[in-house]
Amino acid sequence: MRKNLIILMIDGGRFDWANKSSFFQSIKVNSVSFSQSITYSPHTIAAMHAVFSGCYGTRTGTNSYWSTYKFRKDKFKTISEYLHDLCYYTCADIVNELVIPKQGLDEFLIHDEMKDDLTERHMNLLQQMKSKNNKNQNFFLYLQYSNIHTGIMNEVLKVYNNFSKEYFDNREKNEKRYDFLFHNAEIYLQAILKKIKELELDKNSTILIMSDHGISVGEKIGERAYGAFCYDYTLRTFAYFLLPGVSPKEITQQVRTIDFIPTLLAYMVIINVVNHYSH
Repeated sequence: MRKNLIILMIDGGRFDWANKSSFFQSIKVNSVSFSQSITYSPHTIAAMHAVFSGCYGTRTGTNSYWSTYKFRKDKFKTISEYLHDLCYYTCADIVNELVIPKQGLDEFLIHDEMKDDLTERHMNLLQQMKSKNNKNQNFFLYLQYSNIHTGIMNEVLKVYNNFSKEYFDNREKNEKRYDFLFHNAEIYLQAILKKIKELELDKNSTILIMSDHGISVGEKIGERAYGAFCYDYTLRTFAYFLLPGVSPKEITQQVRTIDFIPTLLAYMVIINVVNHYSH
């Protein structure tokens, strides 16, 4: 039986915060980690369309906040489609319908970022995937943790503009705000990984823990959060591959997040199928 694929995407997760986190270090020592992974774009829509397709948005059509529907789905196949064609059950739970391409997904779920308990919701989805696995059904599950984004939206984007003196003069306050939001992401991730282990999905699943982009805490006037500039704090992301049977290793060379999906397809021993579809 092929491996399942679980992607846990921490929206707005900063690499430097993960790098100094004892919890993320505990993930790192048990994974193949990338300390120089660079996102295609400093915002979710273009970044994740690039990840799902393995191609830059300049080629796929999705290269801005507003270009989701310009994605050339007739020319660029997504990870969801590849796996769906191999009889995987494919499911995604996301914050809105714009952030990833929907083709190839059996379930395209939208959570309410203001109300839903993402830990409970995502645990339930893992339980559902386990039930399918028990019937010899492979699955691909993509879970977006959006609460960092939600906190930044409510407390920064709706309060300040890109030149608000009050915001940029209070770097310590901004960092404490992000500390709180990032810590909640750690709590979520710890619970989800525990659930995965309880269900024994860690034994037959490839798990990718990643961020789509980082977030400013006031480093540069003109960008109060993300999407405006292309500095390390938004372009540099974290990535941890939990691969059954593969020894932990840190990859220090610079890599592109658009290479994650082709690499995963190759690792999951379906590269011949990928080559077949590409000709």
